Amino acid sequence: MDEDEEYSSMHAKQLEKKEAEMIALDTFFKEQLIHLEQRNLDRYKKTKKQFYDQATKSEALVKARNTESVCINLQSQILNCYKENREQTLQCSDLAKTYMQCIDAATKNLLVNHG
Repeated sequence: MDEDEEYSSMHAKQLEKKEAEMIALDTFFKEQLIHLEQRNLDRYKKTKKQFYDQATKSEALVKARNTESVCINLQSQILNCYKENREQTLQCSDLAKTYMQCIDAATKNLLVNHG
């Protein structure tokens, strides 16, 4: 074998060695990527479950509020008064004052009973 052939052979072996190293690195990084993707998926599932568990607990803690109408008669009376006295709304001031007192009393009652 002459010097050029020997050099070419040695160079070819180096290239084969480098190519084997590159293939090994490629395989290693693909395995790492698969591992990281799986870990990320596991974390996502865990976080999603925790979120829905907490949302369910929160929904159970937050109760629907009872929204009963209060002072309905006074409300309809005051609306009629304002309709009938469009130009003289001060005519309804006593009724409005009574309505506000009714609302205040209902609010206080609600706070005492459901506080």
